[in-house]
Amino acid sequence: MVKQHIFTQMIPEQDEPALYINPRSEQIAAFAEEAVTIEEQPKVRLLADTGEVKDALYSFLTASKIAELIRRDQLSIRTLREPVQNTIFTTESETVVPVMGKHSVSSSDPELVSSVYGEFNSRFEAAEQYHLRTPALSVVKETLREKIGDDVADELNEVLAHAEEISNSNEYLSIVEIMLILAARNEVLLYDISKWGEDTGIASKATFSRAKSALEDTGLIETEKVPLDIGRPRLRLIATDELATADLKTLSTEIRSPL
Repeated sequence: MVKQHIFTQMIPEQDEPALYINPRSEQIAAFAEEAVTIEEQPKVRLLADTGEVKDALYSFLTASKIAELIRRDQLSIRTLREPVQNTIFTTESETVVPVMGKHSVSSSDPELVSSVYGEFNSRFEAAEQYHLRTPALSVVKETLREKIGDDVADELNEVLAHAEEISNSNEYLSIVEIMLILAARNEVLLYDISKWGEDTGIASKATFSRAKSALEDTGLIETEKVPLDIGRPRLRLIATDELATADLKTLSTEIRSPL
C-alpha cells in the first residue's frame, strides 16, 4: 500500500516505541522539526550512518531540536556498524519504507514485521551511542532568560521563529554570531554572554572572542571598556546602526557570516 503523507508524519500516529533505521541527513532534520512539536511522542530509537548524523547536526536548529528530544527521553541515537540498503521505520506492528518523494510502502504482516523489527532491534542494542554536544533548545532559551535577560531571550525567540538556517558555514551566521549580535543590540558584556555560552555548551569563551573580533573587524559591532573596581576592564558589546535597526525576522539570512 502506498501512503500519500510524508514519512515523518507517521511517527506521531504510533502508540509504541519505534526504530528509525538508516535515514539520510535531510530525513533526520525533517523528523526533528516535526517530532519536537509533539510533547507526548512515543520514543524513537534512531540508528543511522555517522556521516548522515553529523551532516544533520551541522545545523544548530536541527541539532538543538534533536537535543531537546533526547532531553525529553523521546529519542536515542546510535550509529550503524554495517551499511543498510534502505531507510526503514518500524514498530512491532508495522514496517514502513519510503520509496520516492512523499510516498512510502508499508506492511503489517506479522511475520515480516517481526523479522524486520527483531533484526534491527538487535542491531540497535549492539550499536554505539552517538553523543550530542549541542544543548537542548529549551535549555538555551531558559538559561538565556535567567542569566542574560528577557530582552535578549525575546529577540532570540524572534530570530529562531523565522530562521531558515543557523550553522557554522560561511553562508549563514552561526549561533555564536547570532548571540553576539543580540547581545550587542542590548549592550551586554562580552564576558557575560561568552560565559553563558560556555556554561550552556554552545561554544567556548575563546570561540565567542574570535567571533566578536570578526564581527568588530567588519564593522557590525563595536565595544567599549567598562572599568571594574578590581581587575581588568570588561568589554561592553554595542550594535552599529545597521544591527540596531535590523529586522530580526531576516537577521539570520540578511547578514553574511564574516568567519
